[in-house]
Amino acid sequence: MKMHRFYIKDFSVLDSTIHDEELCHQLSKVLRYKTGDIIYVFNEDVGEWQVSIKDMKKGRVVFEKIQQVKIEPPKDAYRPRKILFMSVIKNSNFDLVVEKAVELGITEVIPVITERTVKTNLNTERLRKIIKEATEQCGRIDLMKVAGDILVLHDAIAQAKLYADQVFFGHINDASMNRPESSKSCALFVGPEGGWSDKEVQLFINENALPISLGQYVLRAETAAIVGCSRVI
Repeated sequence: MKMHRFYIKDFSVLDSTIHDEELCHQLSKVLRYKTGDIIYVFNEDVGEWQVSIKDMKKGRVVFEKIQQVKIEPPKDAYRPRKILFMSVIKNSNFDLVVEKAVELGITEVIPVITERTVKTNLNTERLRKIIKEATEQCGRIDLMKVAGDILVLHDAIAQAKLYADQVFFGHINDASMNRPESSKSCALFVGPEGGWSDKEVQLFINENALPISLGQYVLRAETAAIVGCSRVI
């Protein structure tokens, strides 16, 4: 039987009782877990624990801790930020980008409006649900962040320069060998369908952002994002 992982924000070492009707329904009605069954629960504060279900009824789940299986690094430990500034694309494709960014280890996704952007809004709550589910599936402990505000490109670049040691923009057929240093924080910009305009490329250059090659072929925006993320991690 597959062992499921569950991100539970309120789970702690001191308190193993969780009041959550949605979680209780998922465990008992959807996945058909019973008292005594073993699952894994995790969050950024306590790491990941193997637990057994001690009691489950009326929107309340009581766990019994078995062992800690993964320790999350201390909050003050240095972790380089890997930020994806992603042009807004249609819902299903942006959803895919967010899911794969989680799996690849990106720390934050910030949506951006560009000259060739068609869609200009996103369902942030749905994206956060996708992030939670992808985190549970891939073995990661920390939840990737997604910004609620959509930035215009000029403001996004200014923010990237504040947040990151290195700023890159994805580009097709770029012959440069620019590669991020893994120990440094970095920001990656990925354009929409149709790519960057000449004006936007010049803006990146003026702001000292570096092109990073996405290969020799024209890619769909979501494919470009996945390729780019794999190169900055």
